[in-house]
Amino acid sequence: MVGVKNVPVASIQLQYGSMLTRMHCKSRSRTLFIGLLFTFLAYALQAAAQSQIIDASVHSPGLEGNLLGDPADQPVAIYLPDAYGKQPQDRFPVVYFLHGYSDATPRHQAAESFRKALDDLIAKGAAKPMIVVLPNGLNKYRGSFYVNSSTTGKWEDFIVHDVVEYVDKNYRTLATADRRGIAGHSMGGFGALSIAFRHPEVFSVVYAMSPCCTDLVGDLGPSNRAWPQISTLQSAEEVPRALTQGQFFVAANTALMAALAPDPAAKTFGDSPYVFSGGSLKTDATAFSRIAANMPANMVFPYLAKISLLRGIFIEYGAQENFTHIIIGAQELSSRLSQAGISNTLEVFQGDHGNHFLERVGEHMLPWMSKHLSP
Repeated sequence: MVGVKNVPVASIQLQYGSMLTRMHCKSRSRTLFIGLLFTFLAYALQAAAQSQIIDASVHSPGLEGNLLGDPADQPVAIYLPDAYGKQPQDRFPVVYFLHGYSDATPRHQAAESFRKALDDLIAKGAAKPMIVVLPNGLNKYRGSFYVNSSTTGKWEDFIVHDVVEYVDKNYRTLATADRRGIAGHSMGGFGALSIAFRHPEVFSVVYAMSPCCTDLVGDLGPSNRAWPQISTLQSAEEVPRALTQGQFFVAANTALMAALAPDPAAKTFGDSPYVFSGGSLKTDATAFSRIAANMPANMVFPYLAKISLLRGIFIEYGAQENFTHIIIGAQELSSRLSQAGISNTLEVFQGDHGNHFLERVGEHMLPWMSKHLSP
């Protein structure tokens, strides 16, 4: 018969109590672990739902083979509001913003400024959640002017077709014209007006901030000393070089020529409205007409049927604007729109061409867009 070892009752109780304690501690540990896990997951989900900037590359068939050699794949930054992640069943209106001439700010960095402004507006209830798209508009000449050109490429198609279609395909947008707006500053203001006037089936409202080049007036006219210098340019390579040497108008005007009066046979791929010959500056009537016809102030009556379909037109510039053609052109454009019976707003603020840019974006442009685009 196997012997049975006698174990004191106190020892059994001690061992049992110790086992219960260990079980209780393990249970508490599991509970604590599960609690921490849920806290982490909740934090992760919240972090994932915050507003974000997406860096994309959009291919444009219309930019293939352009004479400046610019790539057909162009960078685009896309701002998605916090609500985009938190409300996966919702779709959102979209604002397309076009930057100015020679603005080399990386699109992601520019989008971060918009992110801060719109996040703050949404938090205060001053704007509703929107998607904001910032496409590139720089080319070898440091400015495409967002138009279709037989020499510099089809930049208008890049915006209107390629970028819009990419955004609608890849993100939850409200993919109708009445939920799309286009805005821009300086060259981008020109581009926004030009595109909106031609494509009300894509964009229903336009906000032009200090828009350049609305007409060949003021410091875009024959008094500008850049025109004689432009006549001396011998190659496309000299255009960006002029900009680095501080000859802003030489580079910008040449880029404008190549965009609005393209000529594959010309040394800089565009025809000048003013030609320096025989010791004096003369008007090239053909080139002048081609350029002027594609400027917003002169598009009002030819494109009136399309412009009348827009639901909102806002034009602004600073009282201390640095470029005289912007002041004259904005007034001229607003006046012609009014004469044609097209409602528009022209606002003059205290500031120059760019010293209140972010303030105007956050306190004026984005709230205005939200008001006009929100369902």
